Amino acid sequence: MANTTTERLPANPRKHRDRRRTGFILCFLLPPLIVYGIFYLLPFAQAFVYSLFDWSGYSRQMTFVGLDNFKEAFQDKIVWKALGNNFFFLFWCTLVTFALSFFFAVCFTRLKIKGTGFFRIVYFFPNTLSIVVVGVLWMFIFNPSFGLLNGVLDFLGLSSLIQDWLGDKKVVMAALVAPQSWMYIGFYMVLFISAIQSVPEDYYEAATLDGAGQWRQLVHVTVPLIWGTFRTALIHFVVNAFEKTFALVRVVTAGGPNHASEVMTTYLYDQAFKFGHYGYGSAIGVILFAVIALMSLLVMKLTKREAYEY
Repeated sequence: MANTTTERLPANPRKHRDRRRTGFILCFLLPPLIVYGIFYLLPFAQAFVYSLFDWSGYSRQMTFVGLDNFKEAFQDKIVWKALGNNFFFLFWCTLVTFALSFFFAVCFTRLKIKGTGFFRIVYFFPNTLSIVVVGVLWMFIFNPSFGLLNGVLDFLGLSSLIQDWLGDKKVVMAALVAPQSWMYIGFYMVLFISAIQSVPEDYYEAATLDGAGQWRQLVHVTVPLIWGTFRTALIHFVVNAFEKTFALVRVVTAGGPNHASEVMTTYLYDQAFKFGHYGYGSAIGVILFAVIALMSLLVMKLTKREAYEY
């Protein structure tokens, strides 16, 4: 009788090692993903559900109204006003913040200005402050009676420019751009400094040998090689322009005067928690989420370009 033996094939050690590595990585990735899902994705899903109901937020009675909350939001003039103010912040704060932060980053890296370490700390310091502290500080600066801004204008003989910066509907949004930009210039400056310093010095030396000055080096060497950082920072700022304006506006103007500085998040807060229109506030939140997603995708599309390797 012939003996039949079954030979066991040796396991692939490389495949086994890859499985262990994948399991090890998942052990570290799953907890933050679970936390993200519970505290971010789940509340948003709940907000979408609540937007379909007429609910005060405090009672068990919820009346299904379908898309009526969204119809009311699209017919609400304050919603459109608030959305326009968000886009005002997006355009002007992006322009001011990125122009100044990139300018300072170039000065502290390529122009070899003395005292770079000190100036980095000075410009980054506002980013370490609570946004509430920043708001209160700028309220004193804009105070029409004893504020620093009006005091400086009066000292310079520009009394005709003195006004109630936070009480005038014509200038309140422009006034709010200053603290919003001031707070984030240092943060993005540090990002750009890190990106510029990562560019090999050989590139600049080769450009210098070819006769390129500082401006041509900036345009043809620095900007293309740090474009990925610039693109990421821009997308991050787009989200902030819609989300992080809440605390500043709430502290400084509370959306006034007469909704002149209202933004989507402050109007959402008032409708949901002040007036008890939780379903309507949730609908505004869903609209805001859609706007942020569309703007982020648009920025990603417009800033997409071939990556340079070095």
